[in-house]
Amino acid sequence: MRKISFLLACCLMAVTAWATNPLETDCGDNVQITASPTTGYHFVKWQKGGADFEGNDQNPLTITSVEASATYRAFFAINQYTITFKNWNDTVLQTATYNHGDAVTAPVATKTADAQYTYTFSGWTPNVSYTATGEATYTAQFTETLNKYTVTFKNWDGTELQSSEWEYGQEPTYNGASDPTRPADAENTYTFIGWDATIVPVTGDAIYTAVYSNMTNSYTITVNAGEGGSVTGGGLFTYGTSVTITATPNDCYEFVKWSDNDTNPSRTFTVTGDMNVTAEFRKIKYTITVESDNTAQGTVDAVKL
Repeated sequence: MRKISFLLACCLMAVTAWATNPLETDCGDNVQITASPTTGYHFVKWQKGGADFEGNDQNPLTITSVEASATYRAFFAINQYTITFKNWNDTVLQTATYNHGDAVTAPVATKTADAQYTYTFSGWTPNVSYTATGEATYTAQFTETLNKYTVTFKNWDGTELQSSEWEYGQEPTYNGASDPTRPADAENTYTFIGWDATIVPVTGDAIYTAVYSNMTNSYTITVNAGEGGSVTGGGLFTYGTSVTITATPNDCYEFVKWSDNDTNPSRTFTVTGDMNVTAEFRKIKYTITVESDNTAQGTVDAVKL
């Protein structure tokens, strides 16, 4: 039996270990050839004598019943990897294909603040390998900071009573030394009863305005009569009431004026405050004139009895 020299050639990137290469084998022997890719590469196919053949994608490849010398060339290709970056909510930010050993570039990941938190990017999980060595999916991670909001308490006229920051979810309180106040005016006296809205845990900036109940003021109208007459119409009345006071002179008297110089004996006005007036009267005076038709004949005189 004659021996046949069996030649095996590999491509540049192949690393193949043989006891001998070329391998001498006897005619009719079976031979197994193996292509071993280096790190980052993979086996693609064999060619025999520079041509493809059926089953050339098998590795190791068994050649049965060798009949002639032949050269088998192994072909290798660099590995390619799909690397995906996802945001916190699994939306894809970037998908790219890299050759083994390529530098990997990560995209910018953001998370929009909501009412409760502001988010800061803190990295990827798992930690990014910035050199491509395999398939990978990375997910963005964020730290969260509880938001703070300004809560303002105002008085009825818009005057700021208190303004301070509160964290989301906290229930704000008014920290004034005492309840807000509203000065009384001519018409009303005011009492603080609360705020224009129910105070609730913070979800955003908020303004609360003081609310007051009002009680209509009452005023005393005092009317006095001077000598020679009488008056009517005094008493206790609420603000805004229409009131009439009247001064009536006695017989032989006449009304002069009120002490506030109003000369109407009967006057109507709207109550806006306390009043104290006195009606002034005076006695009516008459003139009695006596005359003589002839002073040579006699004289006349009048005397008050």
